[in-house]
Amino acid sequence: MKRLVLLVLIVTLTIGSYAQEKKSPLEGTWRCVSMGSQKLTDNSFQAMIKNGTIKTFSKEYFTFIGHFDQDTISPDVYGAGTYTLNGNRYEETIMYHNIKPLIGGKFKAVDEIRNDTLFHSYNNNADSWELGGNFFTEKYVRLK
Repeated sequence: MKRLVLLVLIVTLTIGSYAQEKKSPLEGTWRCVSMGSQKLTDNSFQAMIKNGTIKTFSKEYFTFIGHFDQDTISPDVYGAGTYTLNGNRYEETIMYHNIKPLIGGKFKAVDEIRNDTLFHSYNNNADSWELGGNFFTEKYVRLK
């Protein structure tokens, strides 16, 4: 009986050691290549991100850094925090941000990944995943 219990324990531990934790499809580094609103008719948003931002995801944390070119200024942008992804529902808890009032807040988006392209869509109401008629989409490509 002791041998059977020991054998079952060894087999269980062996199988458990091969089990890998499920990796988030977001894990890695992405570059923002475009962003825009459904109602924008000009290229103002496109011009703003020509230098883009870089966003990196680990298992549960995100960081981003970069700057936007707008007229004659290029403000730096940065932030970090934790995130969850349940299906296509993405939610950030902001720990650091260049816009100080955002710290401690939450941000929700609907994510879609097609091959190495991430579409991150959200509306002005950060408390909802509903996109409605006027929503913004950020498009990222995975960096290798």
